[in-house]
Amino acid sequence: MRKKVSVIITLLSFALIFSSLFSGCKKDINLDKIGKSLSVYDINIEYLDNNTLFANQTTTYKNNTGTDLSDIKFHLYATAFSENKTNKPVSTLNQDSAYPNGIDYGTYEITSVKVDDVNITPTYEGLDNDILVISNIEIKNKKSLNIYFEYTIKLPNIHHRYGYGENTVNLANFYPIACVYNNGWDTSSYHSNGDPFYSDIANYNVNITYPNNYIVAHTGYQTNNTSLDSNRKILSASAKCVRDFALVLSTKFNVIEESVDNVLVRYYYYNDTSPEYSLNTACTAISTFNNLFGKYPYSTFSVVETNFVHGGMEYPSLVYISDAISNVQDYQNTIIHETAHQWWYAVVGNSAYHYGWLDEGLTEYSTLLFYEQNPSYNVDINESIKASTNSYVLFVEIYSEYVDNLDTSLDRNISEYATEPEYVYMAYVKGMLLFDNLRETIGDKKFFEAIKYYYNQNLFDNVTPEIMIENFSKCAGTNLTSFFDSWIKGKVVIEQIK
Repeated sequence: MRKKVSVIITLLSFALIFSSLFSGCKKDINLDKIGKSLSVYDINIEYLDNNTLFANQTTTYKNNTGTDLSDIKFHLYATAFSENKTNKPVSTLNQDSAYPNGIDYGTYEITSVKVDDVNITPTYEGLDNDILVISNIEIKNKKSLNIYFEYTIKLPNIHHRYGYGENTVNLANFYPIACVYNNGWDTSSYHSNGDPFYSDIANYNVNITYPNNYIVAHTGYQTNNTSLDSNRKILSASAKCVRDFALVLSTKFNVIEESVDNVLVRYYYYNDTSPEYSLNTACTAISTFNNLFGKYPYSTFSVVETNFVHGGMEYPSLVYISDAISNVQDYQNTIIHETAHQWWYAVVGNSAYHYGWLDEGLTEYSTLLFYEQNPSYNVDINESIKASTNSYVLFVEIYSEYVDNLDTSLDRNISEYATEPEYVYMAYVKGMLLFDNLRETIGDKKFFEAIKYYYNQNLFDNVTPEIMIENFSKCAGTNLTSFFDSWIKGKVVIEQIK
């Protein structure tokens, strides 16, 4: 999900091929209707200027698993940023960039848990006790349970999804979020490779009290923002049918906005010297992907310049763009890439822990499709594919000198990649080349029919590679299992392009 490969891959463009594309089997997107059957997260946050949070949360968990449950498990992703954890938030490669003032740890304390107003004592599991377990309960299929949390957070000084820097306070993956249940709870832990997240869609109502010299960017749409006194404000925001909820606070934000296709696009920035261009790129991306894939379902989209160690990060209707990106082309690529993730992750979800290539490879290729559809950006696809192919081949050649029997398969958990560069080259670079080769194999018409069909068939669901293969095979009119397996299992031969 992170856009880290813009320095590796120069994304270049094609000529426009289609004036109109196959519409796929469209589903009506009615968030109110869909949201009625979902879990609800009501979160109240008080942010203090010393980077401390006090929060309480009521999760009305709706059992949509298809079976009765006797327990429920929650991820505590933010605990990875605490001291003495095995799974570190960043790799050694990125440690200095992430911690510009030296390694700093946060604290995360669950102070109260109640089930239907009854105090309970949860247990914790996982290598770093990052899974909160509520046992000895009963949730019948299609029934709900109210679970209440209180927690106190001291944010770490780190340029990451979660933490604070000199310009922004990043609040993502900070709250207890229910694990996905699929014949058992998926309790995959945090990892520095990729984006170790996996969640179902839910509805969110979030209130944050904060010093009034800050501006707050957030997932969803604002429902209220009022002054409590001369020093504090309270902002209320809601979001329906989203996988998670993120906020960014800053005393330095400038904000500009524009509407496109009935979506209000906001750009929060402080260092960008060409903000109108960045906003226009985001708007063009929304419009382009609406036409290519299917309608963006939310009413707002926020692009946020922020302190972040990687290039960018996606959340539903909000994306991070790192203020450390100095190259205009890379900054532009990151905006496009993270916008594409609204389709491939936010709406069509998957386990980024188990199938990182599934959304990252398609998102990288979607960035190329943006340039194909917008020739004014002067990007050439042939050069991009050539550069990406040759870069991948060179990586494999060099890496093979240090690793016996180099694994080039894609069907690995992110924790099974030996290094972060290995993950990037497989999930992003090889993943992108997979989709380019698929397009070449089945032809443009079937490819674009398939990509729209895939989106519309899986709105707000979590998919697996098997679902993708089935959807693309249907539109291609042939079984594509062998094609995908050759790429996923590492059997495909990728050669340098002269």
